Amino acid sequence: MTGHDAQPEPTRPAPRQVRPVAGEGLNSFLERLAAANHLKVRHLRAYLQDPPSSRRVSWTRLAAVAGRDPSALREILEGARCVECGSLMFLRAGGSSRRTCSHACRQKAYRRRNPRPRDEREVLCQVCGKKVTVSVHEEARRWCSQRCRQRAYRQRRSERVEEIALPEPSCGVCDTSLGPGSRRRWCSRRCSHQAYTRRRLERGEPPRPSPPPDAPPRLQPTACAACAGPLKPGHNNQIRLTCSNSCRNKLYGLRKKARLQQVPDPVEGRQWHSEEDQGDQAIPRPTAAK
Repeated sequence: MTGHDAQPEPTRPAPRQVRPVAGEGLNSFLERLAAANHLKVRHLRAYLQDPPSSRRVSWTRLAAVAGRDPSALREILEGARCVECGSLMFLRAGGSSRRTCSHACRQKAYRRRNPRPRDEREVLCQVCGKKVTVSVHEEARRWCSQRCRQRAYRQRRSERVEEIALPEPSCGVCDTSLGPGSRRRWCSRRCSHQAYTRRRLERGEPPRPSPPPDAPPRLQPTACAACAGPLKPGHNNQIRLTCSNSCRNKLYGLRKKARLQQVPDPVEGRQWHSEEDQGDQAIPRPTAAK
């Protein structure tokens, strides 16, 4: 019979046996077994595959060739003893440098190899005043236990609640309440402008900053600087350059692009207020052409 109908050959023990080593691994054991019997490793591996088309070594056939029990042989090759507690652990295929069976044993082994430094100092717990011994290289501790840490947290929360319960802040101009915990100083932009004018008068300055004497007068343009649409003065005859927020953002983008490229103002029919405003950091203020 040939092909799939052929029966696998019975596995016989190897003429020369080698003793497996704990935690050695399958590949190392196959190399030593093949060298002892003057075989090539690939030939021995192909012989131990079950079925022959598979690329994995059969532990049953390997144990028969090595003359040992399959479970005991696999436990010896893939298993190792923990260096901390001595319990048996199994390593992953392909080799592993793990020497401990768990995370706890790994930490114990690390502390045993790297003991804590002897330079220690005593600090007082901020809640109960108990002395706590800490290492110099350790992060500063403020509490002696988890209970004191929770008590300190609740105390900070109560102090924060008391701060919120204080009288509500009010506007510095019209004394309007600003709400609990607010960090604002004025209730509206109008009050902010009034406070700004008051500070200027106290410093002996005019209520509003005046333009340079050589600056040409500003006139209200009739067309939007971005879309060329009709444009009317704003509130209290305020001079406007754009008709909407979208046009204002568009004009800002054009000016920014012009500053980066160091080209003249892209808005036709406009000119600068002064030569000082033509710097890279200054924002151009166009005026209507005469």
